[in-house]
Amino acid sequence: MKKGFVLPGLLCLSVALSGCTKEKAGETVVKPESKEPVKLVVYSYSSGIQESEFQKFFVEPVQKKYPNITMQLVSRNGDKDTPEQIIASGNLPDLILTSNVYIGMFNKLGLGMDLNELAKKNNLDFNRFDPVGMGAIKQFGDKGEVYAVPFSMNYGLMLYNKDIFDKFGVPYPQDGMTWDQAIAVAKNLTRKEDGIQYIGIDPDYPENLTRQYSLPYVDEKEEKPEINTPGYKAAFTKLKAMYEIPGFIGEKNKFMYTSNGFFKDRILAMYPVWGDGVVGTIEDMAQQGSSVNWDMVTYPSFEDRPGVGKPVDLHLMMLSPQSKHQEEAFKVITTLVSDEAQITMNKTGRMTSLNNDTVKKTYASELKGFQGKNVQAVFKTKQAPIVKPTDYDLPFKQLIRDGAKDMAVNNKDVNTVLREIQEKAEKTMVDMKKSR
Repeated sequence: MKKGFVLPGLLCLSVALSGCTKEKAGETVVKPESKEPVKLVVYSYSSGIQESEFQKFFVEPVQKKYPNITMQLVSRNGDKDTPEQIIASGNLPDLILTSNVYIGMFNKLGLGMDLNELAKKNNLDFNRFDPVGMGAIKQFGDKGEVYAVPFSMNYGLMLYNKDIFDKFGVPYPQDGMTWDQAIAVAKNLTRKEDGIQYIGIDPDYPENLTRQYSLPYVDEKEEKPEINTPGYKAAFTKLKAMYEIPGFIGEKNKFMYTSNGFFKDRILAMYPVWGDGVVGTIEDMAQQGSSVNWDMVTYPSFEDRPGVGKPVDLHLMMLSPQSKHQEEAFKVITTLVSDEAQITMNKTGRMTSLNNDTVKKTYASELKGFQGKNVQAVFKTKQAPIVKPTDYDLPFKQLIRDGAKDMAVNNKDVNTVLREIQEKAEKTMVDMKKSR
């Protein structure tokens, strides 16, 4: 892993807002902080940050405090501006916005650095942040390194369409429901009425359940895949139960309905989902006066893990060791995790990364679409422990998705699907190791 940036000995240890001091003829001379214009390149990779959010949550608070610092956002867009392309171009970023699962990838690309020294110098206390979130970051440091600072946390919830429940006379879902309870409700809502096929629940991608169960793709030593296991069987059994609800599989073997099914087509009754993925849509529709008649409850849990919802998912900031403006870049970080900036962000739908209940309670308070909703549902589940990512995760995840599709549209049984995924994963691992 990339070693941390070592500060030269002549730099002071106080916050770098007043410059450093040195002895001269018996006097302490203060070197004023440079006000020269500094432009920082900020690279976004799976951070979920849109340009409008970047301007509001990043540019505005930084410009207010440091007028000499400007920022340019560069975002990966499909096959364009991938990390490899960014490196090849030579236009290396100063800051990286991403999620916790990609810390290891950026470290291996040489774009991650230990932030402990800069945090100490700038009086940034990592204890301010959610401890579960910081734990997910610290697992990438073998010797206590901290490669990122979180600026927001994602969360799970389950949206439901009140009109569909009212149409069929089914009681609304409640906080604390298990998957079995949600599936039982879904069976009463998956029906055809007036030529419209309604769907009771959509589990979306299979990793939503496997990650909730904290299941690894490989063993700890990364010697073999671990997919044909009791844990995966438990998760796939839930998926199978949903796929087998009469009417669930649609025309052309459709088995995923997602946000379009809920917000556009309005045929999906319950939608377990990441909060960050729907906040913008909910607010845009509310502002336009075309919102679904919806509310929310907690994300369904497994019966043997009550109250455990989605896994840890952070949006965070990494600092590139190649940056020529590391001091200024870290000032951006400290500005964005200040109480003031975090409250502003939290009120408008990006949950704070701070371990501060007062700040958390302001969540979504300025969003029109969330007024009168069961907003506190997002705080009623614990985050599932996250498994440290490996190089095998992405190809194995695709194999698992393919297996779930095979189970849904070809009606394969759980044991057969898991055995086939395991065999394909073993072959993939051998091929990957040979190519190294």
